[in-house]
Parts: sequence; structure tokens; C-alpha cells
Amino acid sequence: MAWNRKKKLLAVALCALIAFALSACGGGGGGEGESSGEAGEPPAASSDKDEILIGFAAPMTGPLSIFMGPTPWVEELCLDAINNVNGGIYIDEAGGKLPIRVVYADTESDSNKAMEVATKLVTENKVDILVGAWTPVGTNPISAVGERYEVPVFTFGAPEESWLEGGPYNWATGMQFNYDMLCTDVINMWDKLDTNKKVGFVLDTDVDGTTGREVYTRLLAGTDYEIFDPGAYTIGTTDFTGLISKLKDADCDIITADMITPDFTVFWKQCHQYGYVPKVCTINKGMHYEADVENLDSDGGNGITFSSLWDKNFPFSSPLLGLSCNEIADKWESENEGFYPYSIGYDVAMYDILYDALSRAQTLDKAAVRQAILDTDIDTVFGNLTFNDNQCARVPAIGTQWLPGEKFAFEKKVVASETFPAIPANDPIIIPATTQK
Repeated sequence: MAWNRKKKLLAVALCALIAFALSACGGGGGGEGESSGEAGEPPAASSDKDEILIGFAAPMTGPLSIFMGPTPWVEELCLDAINNVNGGIYIDEAGGKLPIRVVYADTESDSNKAMEVATKLVTENKVDILVGAWTPVGTNPISAVGERYEVPVFTFGAPEESWLEGGPYNWATGMQFNYDMLCTDVINMWDKLDTNKKVGFVLDTDVDGTTGREVYTRLLAGTDYEIFDPGAYTIGTTDFTGLISKLKDADCDIITADMITPDFTVFWKQCHQYGYVPKVCTINKGMHYEADVENLDSDGGNGITFSSLWDKNFPFSSPLLGLSCNEIADKWESENEGFYPYSIGYDVAMYDILYDALSRAQTLDKAAVRQAILDTDIDTVFGNLTFNDNQCARVPAIGTQWLPGEKFAFEKKVVASETFPAIPANDPIIIPATTQK
């Protein structure tokens, strides 16, 4: 099954990344086990600087580690293009081209740990650029470290609004999706279905849940949708029956949930046990991966809607790799025997942007690198990206649905993309088996 393939692939990936992290957290600028992305033969440098060092504070363990599954595969692909095919990046003070090397440190999916290991990457590893990713837990503390030590920071994989809670920023930049636009296309999905328009919130006490509550409430105000909010739940909850009872009693045909995968798996199972299966279930964050959907009991994942943050049908390409989104996804599936993970798009776009910025800067002066990132104007796997006044490059978050597939148990279909009309949405949305009348 795809789930077993996924667990095997993720285990291999995490073992590799943890090996990288051990050397990262131990200090020093090099060491066995770090990711090297072996370079070819760039011109000899005229200074002691012999590499460009990127420090990646990453959730390699804990509930957010799922996002890191494809990272080693993407890194190998992109660093081969940078270091071997292109021979590195020209840096003035080195007098020639330097290879990029990435060193990892495990945040353990914890914001306090993220700040600790990011600090070590800056103060001990002396990284040239600091990277942090995946939800505000992984983006905000890393951004704070960059601000403190005046080091260029590149973050991704969080709502723009949640990331900005830690701002304003000078040294930190973000490649984030906008929650207003995400929720707009979620509502666009709901508009296509015959429901009683009663929307139940299943939102946690974390910053994402708080942001979602504010945005949905504002966007639905004055519409014919009716909100029912049973109150926030705590991440890690194992008994949702009280919350489910409230949603059922309120006759909510629609629920919108911002939940990590373990929480949603428990919640959805208990919904079925309790006899409450709404007509529409929109789950952000927790059901982005086909294997997670397949792992739900029976066909419980059929028809689940969510906001897709990258899709193989995006009509864009990577300038670094020279591959379209569809070609990148197909390459993953042929080499890894599983449905492509959407997080590939974020990893590839990071290298697209950093390679472009460093190539334009031609220096490792921190202020110059920061400015080069902010001056980005490049076509990527997300389309054209530039940074706004909040130092954020905004990427798509569109409406998709999991449906039974031909090649895999489930495949996602784009069903609403009004906020990014360049992305085609030709598939109809369905209502799966439901207990709601």
C-alpha cells in the first residue's frame, strides 16, 4: 500500500536528515554527515571561503516532520544542477564559483527548539543564509533569530498573516500563502455544492486556528452562510466526541478544520463512529498527502476538500531544473513509487529563488544577499514571484478535493482557483457519502 511505501521513504529521508542535524547542532562549519551536494570543479577561490553555507532549521522529528519527506530528494536534484551542472555560483570575494552546501538542524516541531538550533546554525556554523519552514512553529522563531543576529532568513510554508505576527521584519523574508485567499477559494468550493450553508469550525488554539477563525468570520460576514463555533480545541486532543456532538446538534452541513494529521485522523474516525458525516469537510494542513487520506478507514477520505499549496497541474516550471510542475511530479512518482507530495513545490521554489538571488548578488555580504532576495522577480514552480512590502512572496492556495484515482488510491483534483485564475480548475466537486440530509 502507498502508506507503507510512504513510511519507508519517510524513514529513509528522516534518517538522512537526522544525520545531517547531528553535525549541525554540534557546531563547526563542516563535518561528516552534513549534506554536501558535491560540487564539480568550480574555479579556485582566492579567499578562505570555499562554499556557500545554507542552514536549514527543519522539523525532522515530531508531527511536522511529514513535510520534510521529499526534502533530500529535492536537495540532491537542485544541488546537482547548481554545483555540478552550473559549477556553483560566482562570488566576487572568492574570485570564482562556490558550491552550495546545506546543513540541517532538527527543530523537533517545537518553536523553542527551533530558536535554539537556529541560533547554533548562526553562531556556531556561521551560515550565510538561514532557512526555516512549515507552519509558524518553524517560520517565526527562525525569523526572530535572523533579526537578532542580522542574517538573511528565507522561510516558507506558513500563512502570510501568521508569519507576520512575528514581524515587522528586516532580515527575514517569507514565501507564504495568504490565508484570506486560501479561505476565499475554500468558500468558492462550498458555493458549488447544495448545502444548508451552516459552517462548523474545528479550529485549534494555536496561531493558525486563531487566524483561521478571524479570516473565515470576516469573509463570511454578510453572506448567506451561518457560522457555528463550538470553541477552540487543543492540539493533541484524543476525544472529540463533545465537539462532534455540538456540530451535529447544530446541523452543520459544512465543517472547516485546521488540524495536524494525527488530530484529524482521530476526529474523522470519531465523526463516523458518532454518526456525523457532514456533506463537506474541508481540512487544511492535515490531509495534504495521499497516503494520509488512504490511511483513513475504508474510503473515509473520498471527497475530502482542502487547500492545495502546490499541484502538478500548475502551468509553471522551475528555471533551475528546466522542468515543468508536471515533469517534477512525474519524476518523483517514477523514482519513489508513490503519489507526489505537494511540499516538493516549496523545496524546489526555495532553490529557484536562492540560486537566482545569490547569482545576482555575486557576494556573501549579508546586507547585499538580503537585498538580492527582496529584489527577486522570477518565474518559478509557483508562477512569477516578487516580494511585497511585508517581505513576503505570495504563493497559491487553491481549492482541491481527494477523489478515487486510477494510478493511486486517491488523487487530488483542482476544483476552485478563482484567486489564481492562471491555474486551471476543470474538475467538478462532489458530495461523498454523508449522514446529513
